[in-house]
Amino acid sequence: MKTDFYTKVILTLIAIGLWGMLLKPLFTTETVIASNGIMDVNIRKIAGMRLDNRTLNININKVGGYNVRSSSLPVQSGN
Repeated sequence: MKTDFYTKVILTLIAIGLWGMLLKPLFTTETVIASNGIMDVNIRKIAGMRLDNRTLNININKVGGYNVRSSSLPVQSGN
């Protein structure tokens, strides 16, 4: 009898904890911080092939949700 009571208490505590984890996002908000700086991105390889100053054909329709009106964007590849 004592083991049965202990098992029920432990399983009840586990169930309460799981429900708490499930419902936590409804009652709390997490702070998110975005970067406002410029991120330097250097592409060295594409599909395992080194770039070595090749010209890349880049087709971008939207940047940041806005349509791109320019026919080209300046892109530099570095070693």
